[in-house]
Amino acid sequence: MRSRTVINPDSLPLLHTKLYPAPVGSRPQLLRTALIERLLAARERRMVLLCSPAGYGKSTLLSQYRQRLLDEGERVAWLSCDETDSEPQRLLRYLIAALRTVEPAFGQRVSSCLAGMGELQVEPLLDALIADLQGLSGTVHLILDDFHRVRHPALREAVNYLRARLPDNLRLIASMRYRSHLLELRPVPDWLFFLQGEDLRFSREESAAYFREVKHLPLNARQLGLLYKRTEGWITGLHLAALSLRRHADPDAYLTGTERHIADYLAEDVLNGLSEAMLQFLEQTSVLDELSGELCDALTGRRDGEDMLRRLHTQQLFLIPLDGSGQWFRYHQLFAEFLQGRLAKRGDASLLLHAAARWCDSHGLPERAIRYALRARDFSFASDLLERHGPRLVAGNEVYEILGLFRNLPAEVIHEYPVFQLFYAWQLAFDQQFAEAEALIEDVSARLMQGRGTMLHFGKLAMLGIAQVLKALVLLYQDKLEACLKIARQWLGMVPDSQPVFRAALSCVQAAAYALLGEYGEADKSIGVARDCLSRTDSEYLQVMASLIESLICKENGEPARGSELLEAARDRVERLYGPSNRVAGPLALAYADLLYEADRHAAVLDELPRATTWRDVGTPVELISRGQLVMTRARFFAGETEQALIQLDEWLAELQGARFERVYALAMACKVHFLLWLRRPNEAGRVFLQLQQHMAGLPEGRYGDAEVALALSEARLALSERRADRAQAALESCLAKQTAVRHGDRRLRLGLLLSVAYWRKGNSEKAGNLFRDTLERAWNNGYRRLFLDDALWLLPFWESWQSAEPERAAAWPEMAERLREQCARLAVDHQNLEENQDISHREREILRFVAAGLSNRDIAQTVHLSEATIKWHLHNLFSKLGVRSRTQAVLKGKSMGLLSEL
Repeated sequence: MRSRTVINPDSLPLLHTKLYPAPVGSRPQLLRTALIERLLAARERRMVLLCSPAGYGKSTLLSQYRQRLLDEGERVAWLSCDETDSEPQRLLRYLIAALRTVEPAFGQRVSSCLAGMGELQVEPLLDALIADLQGLSGTVHLILDDFHRVRHPALREAVNYLRARLPDNLRLIASMRYRSHLLELRPVPDWLFFLQGEDLRFSREESAAYFREVKHLPLNARQLGLLYKRTEGWITGLHLAALSLRRHADPDAYLTGTERHIADYLAEDVLNGLSEAMLQFLEQTSVLDELSGELCDALTGRRDGEDMLRRLHTQQLFLIPLDGSGQWFRYHQLFAEFLQGRLAKRGDASLLLHAAARWCDSHGLPERAIRYALRARDFSFASDLLERHGPRLVAGNEVYEILGLFRNLPAEVIHEYPVFQLFYAWQLAFDQQFAEAEALIEDVSARLMQGRGTMLHFGKLAMLGIAQVLKALVLLYQDKLEACLKIARQWLGMVPDSQPVFRAALSCVQAAAYALLGEYGEADKSIGVARDCLSRTDSEYLQVMASLIESLICKENGEPARGSELLEAARDRVERLYGPSNRVAGPLALAYADLLYEADRHAAVLDELPRATTWRDVGTPVELISRGQLVMTRARFFAGETEQALIQLDEWLAELQGARFERVYALAMACKVHFLLWLRRPNEAGRVFLQLQQHMAGLPEGRYGDAEVALALSEARLALSERRADRAQAALESCLAKQTAVRHGDRRLRLGLLLSVAYWRKGNSEKAGNLFRDTLERAWNNGYRRLFLDDALWLLPFWESWQSAEPERAAAWPEMAERLREQCARLAVDHQNLEENQDISHREREILRFVAAGLSNRDIAQTVHLSEATIKWHLHNLFSKLGVRSRTQAVLKGKSMGLLSEL
C-alpha cells in the first residue's frame, strides 16, 4: 500500500463547501422523523452505514440528522466525498479539515506524517490518524457523505484496519450507493448499525405528505396509490414525477405512461459507466418479474448470471432480493420499465419471454411460465400449460397473479381456447361481474360437454370440474346458497374419487354454503368428505379453507376459543407458505377477528381488517366480509367512537341494500338497533327495528336462522329498554324453542342471556338465576367476553341483583361487575341510573314525550285514548320515579337520562 507522490497537506487549497451539507435555502423538505429517531437510538454505535441505490435521500437524511445532533449539543464534522478524494493524501487532508471544524487543533500527527514521508505508506498514516482521533476531547460524529465515490485498490483493507481500531469517542457515519462488505457480517456486530433502501424509501403516508406539504400537488388517493406502486417509495422518482405532473393537465395520463425525466436520470446517473456487457444483461433480463442466475443464463446465453446478479446487488443497482438465500431478485419497477423501454428500441422481446416460459415450465414453476407465455403471445403454449397445471393452481390459490393478463387478451383468442374462457370467467368474477362470469361458465361447459375445443393433457371431466367449482364459488359469494348447494351436490355425484382435488374443493364450498344456511350438521359432513379427499392429495390452500369453515362451525357451536385455535394454526401455516402479505390471509383474518372479538382480544387483528374487507374476490364470500365489517364497527362503537361507528355501519348498510344479501343486511340492521339503544335513542331504534321486521317478513320463514335470532334479540333489547319484559320474554322464548340442534350453541347462549334478564324483570328471580348460571358458566368457559359487555346496558342491574342474592356464586367472576361498569362508562352511560331508567314504563315514556312536546293533560288523553285522570296518575308515578315536582323538571331529567334524547 504505497504511493510515490508526497504533498504538503497545508500547501493545496480546500473547497470548504465539501465540509458542510448542501444548503437547503428556501426549498421545503419532508422531515424524516422516524428515521432520525432510529439514528439517534443508534448514536452510541461506532459505525453507522446508509447503503442504497441513487436517489433514496441519503444526503438529505444525513443533513437532517446532523442538524438534530447539533441542536442537542453534539459535535459533528461533515465531509462530502467525490472522485478526487480517491487519492489518499487528498482524502486525509479533507478529513483533517472536516474535524478541525469541531476541534481546530486536530491532526498534528497525521499532518506531520504527510509532510515528512518520502514515500507515502498507508498504515503509518492510519496509525497517526487514529492517534489524533484518540486525542479528540469528547465525542465527535464524523459524517462521510457519498463515500462510494472514493475508489482506491487499498480502500477495503484500509477501512477494515481503521474500523478495528476506531477510538470509542468517534462515531463514523457514512452513506454509499454500493452494498458494503460490512453488512455481510453475521451476526451483526454491536458496533454497527445500518439502513438500506427498504428503510430509506418513503412510506405511503410519507409519499402523500410529500405531495401535499412539499410539492402542493392535489392528488387523490387513487392517483397517490398508483404513483406509489410505480415508484415504490423511491424519493428521486417521486420528485421527478412531481416536476412532470406540474406540466400535465391530466395526471392520470401521466401516471400510466413512462416519464422522460426519470429515464434521463437513470441513463445519466445510474447506467453511466457500466460496461456494454452489463447494459445488455440488464436490458435482456428486464422482461423477468423475478430473476435467478440460471433463469438469466437461459435468456442471455451466458453462464455468469449468478455472478452478474451478485455484482448488481453489491452495486445497489435497483435490484431487490426476494429471499434470504440470495437466489431470487427483482428489479425496482421504474428501473425495469426504463430498461424495457431501451430493449424495445432494439427489437421484439418475445423470444426472451418464450425462453423464460420454457425455463420456468421445466423447473416446476407453472404460474410464472403461464405469465411469460401469455406476455409472449404464445397462446398455444399458454393453453397447454393451463390445461396441464390448472387444477394445481386452483387448488393452491395461485391463479390470481395470472388472471389480470386475460383482461387484455383479444376476444377471439379467448374464444379459441376453452381453458382461456374458463380463467377469463374467473377474472370476471374477481371483478365482481358475476352475471357475465356465470354466462361464460355456462358457455364453456356447453362446449366441453359437446366435445368441442382441444383437450391436450387436462381431460374433459377435470375442465368441467374447475368450471363447476368456479360457478359454485360465484354463487356462494353472492349468497345464493341453495343454487350453490345444487351445483356442489350435482358435481360431487359425477366427479370420481380419482379426482380428490376437485372433490375436496366442491366439498369445501358445499360446507361453507351449509354453514351459512345454519345447517351445521351437514356442513360438518361435507368437511369430513373434504378432509378425506385432502388426505390423498397435496393442497395446503384447501386444508386452510377447511380449517376456516371448521372455525365457523365452532363459533356456532358456542366454542369460539376452539375456533380461534384452529385459525391461529391456519394463519401460521399460510404465512409460512405464502409470506406475510397474501390473499389467503384475508378470509382467515376476517373469521379470526370475529372469534377474537368474542374473547375481547380483537385489537390484535384490527389492523388487518381494512385490507381484508377490500380484497374481495370469489374466495372471500360477503358473509366473511360482513363479519369483518361488523367487528370493526362494534370495536369502534364500544370503544367510545359511537357516531363514527354509526356512520361506518350506515355506509355498509347502503352497500348491502338491494344487492341480494338479505341475511347479511338483516344482521347489520340488528347491529344498528343495538347501537341506537345504547345511545338512548329508542324512537329511532324502534323505527329501524320495524324496517328490520318488514325486511325479514319478505324472506322465507326458517331460511336464515341467524338473522331470525338477531331479530329476536333486537326485539328483546327494545322491549327491555321500554320496561316490557313480557314482550321480551315472549320473543326470546319463541326463538329459543327453535334452536334445538346441537350446533346452535352460540344462538342459545345469546338468547339465554337476555332471557334471564327478562325473567328477572318480570320478578321470577329463581328462574332467572338458574338460566343465568348455566349460560354464564358455559359462555365464560368457552371464551366469551363481549357477549356480556355488549349487553351491559341490560345486564348490569341484573348482575348487581344476582350478586347480592348469590354472593358466593358471583365471586367466581370477581371482575365481571367492574368490566360491565367500565363498558357503560366508556359510552357515557351512568350505571348508577340504569335501574332508575329501566323502571320507566313504555306508557310513561310515551306520556313524557308528549309533555316535552308541550301537550296538555287533556291533549295527551285524547291522543292516547285514555281518561285525563289516568294521565294524571301516570304523571304522578313518573314524577315520583324521576324525583321531580314539575313538568319542566321532568322533561329536563328525562333528557339527561336519555329518555328524550331524540327531541
